[in-house]
Amino acid sequence: MFIGKKRFYYKAVDSTNEEAKRLFREGELDGGELVVADFQNGGKGQMGSGWESLKAKNFTGTYFLKFDLDLGDVFALNILTSLAVKETVAEFVSGSVEIKWPNDIVVNGEKIAGILIETIVKDNKVKGAFLGVGLNVNQSRFSKFHRKPTSIKKVINAKLDLEVIIERLSFYLQQFYSLYLTKGYDTINFLYHKELYLKGEEHAYRVGRDTRYFILQNVNKQGDLQLFNQFGKIEEFGLKEIEFLI
Repeated sequence: MFIGKKRFYYKAVDSTNEEAKRLFREGELDGGELVVADFQNGGKGQMGSGWESLKAKNFTGTYFLKFDLDLGDVFALNILTSLAVKETVAEFVSGSVEIKWPNDIVVNGEKIAGILIETIVKDNKVKGAFLGVGLNVNQSRFSKFHRKPTSIKKVINAKLDLEVIIERLSFYLQQFYSLYLTKGYDTINFLYHKELYLKGEEHAYRVGRDTRYFILQNVNKQGDLQLFNQFGKIEEFGLKEIEFLI
């Protein structure tokens, strides 16, 4: 499977994930394809949150991968995609490029990319995955968000060819996908935790209506965040159960 070699290009779609799912239902996807668009009318992030991207300024795309993956290893999809996006960004910018749980890439703490993964499950196996990536490349102005956004252009003060970004992202996705297949979950999980934003640091988080301080320890195989509380005990939180406070 050659990731990103075959592409479906659109001027505009509702979202590349949704278009990839339509192509799959129509029998157009065999594995490794990339659906890419200049603009998304309904771009979305994790848990239905929105994704802002100006037309033809950024990378908005979805890769389709075929798998025969145990459900217990499904977080591997998040890991290998996060690593691929992180390495792509790190090729072009200086500063600290890190993976922020659960689905963001940050540069010096500012959000530069988001990831949305959706899967096809049959007979308790993951048979396919839609790996959606939004990467800010040439956009320099953004609406106000809770976490300040940035782009490669804002960091390096130069415009990049989006084709170069696609080639490098496809390369790294192929690399980490192959590494997972040959070396297994533990290898890519080790690499992921080396790049994890705020790992080992004490930081403020919002849990419900409370502000609490934790030390980020780990992300478990189910994708839950594990943190040390003030008593030295591990607490676990899933998506939308905890919020990083800037």
